[in-house]
Amino acid sequence: MTHDLKAAAMQHYHDRFDAAQYNVVGEFLASNLNADRDESRVVDILIALQNMAFGLCDHPDYADAWHSLAVQCGQSFLSFHTVDAMRDFLRRFAPDDVRIEDFEATAKGMLRAYSGLDDLKTATTHANGVHSWQGRMAYELLAAVDYLTQTAVQMLAHGDENYAREKLHKGMNRITGALYEGIRHSEQPSL
Repeated sequence: MTHDLKAAAMQHYHDRFDAAQYNVVGEFLASNLNADRDESRVVDILIALQNMAFGLCDHPDYADAWHSLAVQCGQSFLSFHTVDAMRDFLRRFAPDDVRIEDFEATAKGMLRAYSGLDDLKTATTHANGVHSWQGRMAYELLAAVDYLTQTAVQMLAHGDENYAREKLHKGMNRITGALYEGIRHSEQPSL
């Protein structure tokens, strides 16, 4: 029975496969990663893409392959254009499957979170240089956002829950520190 499911899934995959579209994704990946098309970083993501396509074709071994692909994309700093090309390729196999939406949202969420962290760290550094209670409060709030963003990325990646808990705890401490600054120094501490 399992062999029949696998064979049917593979046939479905081969019936819907588009080599030109797949090669375009490979070229986008190579460009984004600044790598040759046959370099392992590119090949690994293409294999993850194929695995997700197998899962969309009901191959029992790849039902959750969407998540692995999303995390690889999110951690590889790909362009949204590349993720869109992957999404379009995957729709060939199961146009309305919610796993395609979950893949896209997870990958793009991680990509956007990672891209914002550099700017956030710079903003935090600048706020730390402001010599007032408002500057200290802004610093604490920006540092909290950094910790909370890292927690969110861990949740999207189904990462280390202990690490996520630690970051969440530190973020909450920063928010509390910011509130104390406001209460101690503001002319309207009740606000």
